[in-house]
Amino acid sequence: MTLEISPTTPSVRRVLFSQLRSAIKYLDDRVVLTALFVTLFFLNYAGNLIDALTNISAVENDLTHSRTITGAEVLGFVAIAVVLKDLSTDRVLRWWDFVAIIGVTIASFYPSPLSRAIGMTCLGLLFVVRSDKRIVSLGQLCIGLVWIDFWGALILSLIGPWLLPVESRFAYLAVSLFGPFSLDGLIISNGSGFAIRVIEPCSAFHNTITTAFIWLSLIKIQKLDFHFKHFVVLGVGLTVVVLLNTARIGIMAVSKSQYVFWHMGPGLWIVKIVMLSTVLGLFYFGLRPLQRRTA
Repeated sequence: MTLEISPTTPSVRRVLFSQLRSAIKYLDDRVVLTALFVTLFFLNYAGNLIDALTNISAVENDLTHSRTITGAEVLGFVAIAVVLKDLSTDRVLRWWDFVAIIGVTIASFYPSPLSRAIGMTCLGLLFVVRSDKRIVSLGQLCIGLVWIDFWGALILSLIGPWLLPVESRFAYLAVSLFGPFSLDGLIISNGSGFAIRVIEPCSAFHNTITTAFIWLSLIKIQKLDFHFKHFVVLGVGLTVVVLLNTARIGIMAVSKSQYVFWHMGPGLWIVKIVMLSTVLGLFYFGLRPLQRRTA
């Protein structure tokens, strides 16, 4: 008696999985990552950039989300481009990285800031634990972008009840040196009937996040490793930002005219320009790599 053995037909799932693995095997990692970040930029950030460029005459009443943050985000994508250039043709992605990239891309098309934030955060966390410094840098920049765009505001809403009284107290201590001011919770009064209330858009928290991201982007653009000196420079930059913001709040409490000037008038732009110029100058000189002397 003879037995006839028929060949087994592979399942459709197995065939698709095999074809997907073969396709991934021959993909260029840099091309895949470039496509991802270009998609993220045009879906999530290009609109803010267009608004910043077209609404030049628009008045911004606070220092929270404005052209400064948009510029920081653009600088972050410049840093990402520098890192991607260094990848060349190296194979650095694993199969689960491709799965995460597909997930982040799908989440970016979904009209929900939370879904995009979770997707970019998960991708960033997946990258920062890798051994390749270039992939780690991409993960750090991903997390930094989503902190500016989403998590920072959420964290401020949670710590605001504790942080805003502290900032109000510092502003009051500064302005009380120049007159009979009083503080009641978040309200600073000048003793003549005028008072201001310190609310979330007045907090320096947003500015410190933006400053830290600018610092991170410049480090990645210059291809520097983290050293203690760099963190000292960051600390000085954050201190300058907090002091300038505290001074602005204190001056606004002096009178209504000062409030109008520094809150929605030319004073707002003066603070922005001074703050940004100081931070960029400090980071430019503080983060410059040391030139080795040649014999």
